[in-house]
Amino acid sequence: MKLRDNRFFSKIAILFVCLALIFVLAAGCRNDGTSKIKWDYEADVVIIGAGGAGLPAGLKALEDGASVLFVETNWDVGGHAAVSEGQLHSGGGTVSQQEWGIEDSADLYYFDHTRGGAPDARYNDRIQVRSVANSMAKAYDFILKNGVKLLDIEPMVRNYYRDGGSDPDSVGRMTYSDSGEWVNEYTGTTAAGVAITRPLEKSLRDKGAKFLLNYHMDKIYRENQLSGKVLGVQAGYTPHVLPGQTEPLKSLMSQGNIESTKKMLNIKANKGVIIATGGSTGNVAFRTMFDARLGPEYDGLGGMPFSDQDASGEIAAMEIGAALASLSSYQMQEGGAQMKAPNRIGCQYGYGRGFMRDSKIWALSRATGIEMDHNSMVIVNMLGARFANEDDYRGVFPGHEYQRFLEKAASSVFIDPDGDGNAECYGGPIWAIVDAEAAKRNDWVMEQGVLDFDNGYAFKADTLEELAQKVVNKYYEHVKMDPKILVDTINRYNRFVAAGKDEDWGKTTLVNQIKNGPFYALWAVSNLHDTLAGLRVDEKMQVVDLHGKLIPNLFCAGESCGGMRVHGLGRVITSGYIAGRSAVSVDKDGFATADTALDPAYAGSETNGKTKTDKAEYFSLRGSTRATKTHSEKEAELAALAKGKKSAAASGSIFNYTSMTKSAGNTFTGASDKGMGGTIRLQITVEKGRMTAIKVIKHSETAGIGPQAIEKLTAQALQRQSADLDVVSGATMTSDAFKEALAKAMKKAKM
Repeated sequence: MKLRDNRFFSKIAILFVCLALIFVLAAGCRNDGTSKIKWDYEADVVIIGAGGAGLPAGLKALEDGASVLFVETNWDVGGHAAVSEGQLHSGGGTVSQQEWGIEDSADLYYFDHTRGGAPDARYNDRIQVRSVANSMAKAYDFILKNGVKLLDIEPMVRNYYRDGGSDPDSVGRMTYSDSGEWVNEYTGTTAAGVAITRPLEKSLRDKGAKFLLNYHMDKIYRENQLSGKVLGVQAGYTPHVLPGQTEPLKSLMSQGNIESTKKMLNIKANKGVIIATGGSTGNVAFRTMFDARLGPEYDGLGGMPFSDQDASGEIAAMEIGAALASLSSYQMQEGGAQMKAPNRIGCQYGYGRGFMRDSKIWALSRATGIEMDHNSMVIVNMLGARFANEDDYRGVFPGHEYQRFLEKAASSVFIDPDGDGNAECYGGPIWAIVDAEAAKRNDWVMEQGVLDFDNGYAFKADTLEELAQKVVNKYYEHVKMDPKILVDTINRYNRFVAAGKDEDWGKTTLVNQIKNGPFYALWAVSNLHDTLAGLRVDEKMQVVDLHGKLIPNLFCAGESCGGMRVHGLGRVITSGYIAGRSAVSVDKDGFATADTALDPAYAGSETNGKTKTDKAEYFSLRGSTRATKTHSEKEAELAALAKGKKSAAASGSIFNYTSMTKSAGNTFTGASDKGMGGTIRLQITVEKGRMTAIKVIKHSETAGIGPQAIEKLTAQALQRQSADLDVVSGATMTSDAFKEALAKAMKKAKM
C-alpha cells in the first residue's frame, strides 16, 4: 500500500510538472515575448508625456490612491502646454463663470460642441464630448486646488460660428493663467503656459510622483500583439545636448526624478498606461496620411523646438491594434486652430511670441523673426509670383479669409521642372518680399538672430534679380525662383499701389511700394498648431481597437486622442483628469469602472432656452463681430444689434488691426514685440513739439485686459508727453510694449 501510494504521488507530481511546462511553453509562444520582459521600474499608472494632459492625469491618479510614474522624452516637464499662452477654454459652469454670472452648464457645453454649423464642432465624437462636458467644471476646479492661478478677468468668447467664425462657444469660456511667479525659461518670454504646468508639476512632485525624463517611449507591451492586457512600455534614452555643449540639459525641479542613463528601460504598469504624448503634427509621414498637402515645408510647429509632437503615442498604440478617430479634423479646412498664419516671418518657429534670446534653447530656435506688416510686403510662391490676397493671411483664429489664402498657397506652383511632360504641384515654401524702407518704417533689425539667414529662412540682396537667384527653396531645392517673374510681380504690385487698386487679388492695404534695396525674402509658411485627431477612445478615455473593442489597461488623453476639435487647454486637461481617474479604476480584466456621469455638485441650469433646436434663427448668422470679447461685451453687442444698431465690426473682422494710411510729415510710428500677444505698433501725431494723438495700429493683446490698458496708457502719455509711464496693474507686458513702441516713435519725432 505504501509503495502504491508513492507511485500515485509520483504520477501526480509528473502531471503537475507537465502542466507547468505547457504553461511555460504557451507563454513562450506569445507573439512579442512579454513573458521574458525584465522590468526596470513599475508603478500602478505609467503616463507617457508630462504635459497639459499627463500632469492632471497623474494628479488625479495619485488622489485616487495609485502610484504614478511619468515617462517624458524631453529634458523638462510641461510639453506643448508650457510654451502656450495658458488659455483655459473651459465651460460647463466653472467657478470662473459663476464668479462673473455667466450661465453655462454641461448640457450647453455639449450642445455647442456637437453643432453641425460650427466647423470646430461638426466632426466631434458625441460620446467623448458628453464625458468631457460632464467633468470639465470639476477638472477646472481640480487644477485650481493644485496651485494654478488665474488672471482676474471675465471669461471671453471668440470667433463664434454664428458670427461667421469656426468656434462653437456661445458663452464666455476663455480664461487665462497668471504667470506672475513663474519664469518661462523655455521661450525666454512670459508665455503663461508655465503657470499651469509648473504648479501641477510641483504638486505632483510633492505628492510622490516619479519622473523618468529624457526617455522616449518606443513600444507598448501587450500580452499578445493584438489581444490581451497592456503590461507596460519600453523607453529609450534621449539626452538633450545643445549645439556647442557637452552636458545634457537638466530639469528645473528634481524631486522625484529617476536618474538613469541606461540605453533602454522597461516600465511595468500595474493598472494602466496613459498616452499623453501631445499629438502628431511634427511627424510628416503621419500627418500626410490625412492631408497630403502638409509636406515638410510646414516645419514651424507650435511648441517646437521645445516640444515635438512626433506621433509616437499614436504609432505605438496602433502597432497593438488601436484605431484612430476624427481624421477629417486633420485637414486644412475652414479655419480653426489646426493651422494659422505665422505671427513671425523670416524664421522657422513663427508661432506665437516665438523664442527670445533668453530662451534656454536659443541655440535651437536661432531667430525671433519679425511680425508681418501687410502695408509693406508682397507674398510670393517659389517661382516669385503672387497667388492670393495677402490681407487674408493673418489672424489668431483664422476663418474663411485665411482658408482662401491657404487653399491657393497649397497649389500655387504647378510646373514641369524637367520638361518631360510630367508636371508637378507644390505648395511651399512661400516668401514675404520686403525692402529696406519697410524695415525702417517698422524698426525691424534685419540681422541674424532676428532673421535666420544662416539656415535658409531669410535671404538678402541689393536687387530683386539677385534676390531671386539667392533664394533656395528649402525641401524643394530643384524649384528655382525666376528673377524675371519676381521683378514683374513687384513692378505690377507697385503700379497697383500707385493707382490705389489691386486688380489681381483685391488687397486693400496698398500703402507702400517695394522699390528700395536691399530687398529681403522672408520665410512665411503657415504654422501647424493643434493636433485635432488621434487615437479613438470611449467616454472613459480608454483606447478602442480597430474592431471597436476596448484595449485593456490602455488610455489616452489630450492631443493624442481624437474626438474633439477644440483649441485650448480645457479639453486637454479634462481628458487627462478623466484618464487618470479611469486608469486607477480598472477591474481584473483591465477595463475602467469609473463613473463618467455628471457629479450633482457641478450640475447647473439645463439652459433649455439656449439649447433649442426648433428655431431656424438660432442657426443663422447674427451680424456681430468675430473679435474676441468678454462675455458681457459680446452680450452688449448682441443687445445693440437686437435694437437695430449695426455693430461697429459687423464685417466679421477678428483682427485688432487698423490700416495705416500714408504717413504725414507730422506722424511717426514705433513698434515693440514685447506685448502679451506679440507686436504692438502705434502712430503718434506731433504738432508744435507736442503729441496731439496716439493711435495703436496693431495689437493682439488679451481682450478684457489689453485694450483697457492701452486706453489708460494713451491718456497718461498724452498728459505727460512722455513714454515714462506707470504700468497698468494686471497688464505689465502690454504696458512695457506700449512704452517701448511710444519711445521709438518719439525718438523718430526727435522729442
